[in-house]
Amino acid sequence: MKHWKRFSAYYFIGIGLVLIAISPYVRGRFDLSEDGKYTLSESSELILNSIDAPITVDVYLGGDDLPGGFKRLKKETLDLLSDMEMQSGRQLEVRVIDVYDAYPTEESRAALTRQLDSLGIPPTNLVHKDNGKQVQELVFPGLVLTKGALKTGVLLLKGNKLASPEEIINQSVEGLEFEIVQAIQTLLPQERKKIGFFVEYSSTPAIAQIDLINSLKRKYDLFPVDLAASPTLDGLDAICVLQPTKTFSESDAYKIDQFIVKGGKALFLVDGVKIDTLETQGLAISAPKTGLENILFHYGLRINANLVKDAQLSGMIPLKVGNLGNQANIQLMPWPAFPLLNGNPTNLITKNLDAIYGRFVSSIDTISGVRLRKTPLLRTSPYTQVAKAPSLLSFSSAGKDFDPEAYKAGVQTAAYLVEGTFETAFTYVTEDTNFVAKGTAESAIIVVSDGDVAVNGVDYKLQQAMPLGFDPFMKNTFANKDFLLNSFSYLLDENSPLLARSKSIQLRPLDKAKIQADGTFYQVINIAVPLLFATLISLAVVFYRKRKFNR
Repeated sequence: MKHWKRFSAYYFIGIGLVLIAISPYVRGRFDLSEDGKYTLSESSELILNSIDAPITVDVYLGGDDLPGGFKRLKKETLDLLSDMEMQSGRQLEVRVIDVYDAYPTEESRAALTRQLDSLGIPPTNLVHKDNGKQVQELVFPGLVLTKGALKTGVLLLKGNKLASPEEIINQSVEGLEFEIVQAIQTLLPQERKKIGFFVEYSSTPAIAQIDLINSLKRKYDLFPVDLAASPTLDGLDAICVLQPTKTFSESDAYKIDQFIVKGGKALFLVDGVKIDTLETQGLAISAPKTGLENILFHYGLRINANLVKDAQLSGMIPLKVGNLGNQANIQLMPWPAFPLLNGNPTNLITKNLDAIYGRFVSSIDTISGVRLRKTPLLRTSPYTQVAKAPSLLSFSSAGKDFDPEAYKAGVQTAAYLVEGTFETAFTYVTEDTNFVAKGTAESAIIVVSDGDVAVNGVDYKLQQAMPLGFDPFMKNTFANKDFLLNSFSYLLDENSPLLARSKSIQLRPLDKAKIQADGTFYQVINIAVPLLFATLISLAVVFYRKRKFNR
């Protein structure tokens, strides 16, 4: 019996040592969350399983001096990458880089900053105290994926900047799987979908479209389409109607209609109003004719000929507010005609996105009786004013104090997603033998009532394009590009990484009022109850042993 006990002890010790030895190579956890937030989505697993060569992932969140929020972001990122590494069959190699250790000099860090910034990972400047002194520290909340000669960057710190810092970190954690898997997908060989642009219908300069075009080219094949010379749009997977300034002919609108009815996807970025400058008086607002009104109405939407002004969330413009001596005093003033649009938090396209920068936005109404699913994507704040065309927008309206009585129009919707089986907006055309009155396949379109959402600014002095969504006056880049790329991904990608955006992580902050009133009580409960429980267990064990051995 003694030999058996000794053997059993050695046996269990041996098992323990083996488990410790293999623990770095075997990882597992149980996801008991209600919505499976710790389980990779099916689309993510498909993409990870299709990795055909090793990918190196450099995480630039090393070091022990990170603030609490960034420590959480780092931990969640590494846990997720570990799950992805296992799912991919060890095709991911993760390296955590401490910037201040790996790049000890200012020159080397400056070079790293330029490199990461070119990959879409700008640094975040943190200010904290160290031994009573204020210290600035650069943090790069991102990672770089490298596969052979291919390289792409992932910005991890994303979210609506109008939210609190805790909510931004939480939104960033919710979007980790989507951001990483989407970057991995760009490094993999895949079928490239085809998107057509109608360049002859838009007078928007090519340099003002360059950021959107370059971003889409990484994943899709783009084609300029001469609509008048094309009998059909067959062969394309999607079309993009970008800020048309010329009226579509009925025959061209018919081609667009038939493309959508037959299952094609479309993104419409159409201005509801035309803006003309009247020297120093202001802006004249008029109603343009695009030629698309009939088909959009038939699909259940109407872009109104009005201008939505938002007094609570808006951009800013430089205006002369007086003189300083003999010099004009120019300051940035709020400009309600440039509303900051919030995304629908429940939709995969817009969930956790930063605000979208709009310029001269119109409202969109839905038409009842149309059997298509219509989902709002972009909305204003409740404090809006709607000016119907034709009218005049004076520059003097900028910078004025917010008057609640003048902004009572409520929340206005500036973008819709329409899904379902589409029916044609045209009657039977005898000369078209391929006419389809009602589609048999599901299709989808997205309609945005502001073409400027997709237009990047231009520095005409340097003849250089600015990033899409960048406001040179507020020095902030809004989420216009993310919104557009997400829209095309939703429309075109069968195994879209957007499915990973369905996960939600609820913040459960402490009740500050209860802490202030009954903080001591809860502290005693948290300390005393575990100690009491442990004491009772110990007493029960002692009592059991006494009874057993006294016999």
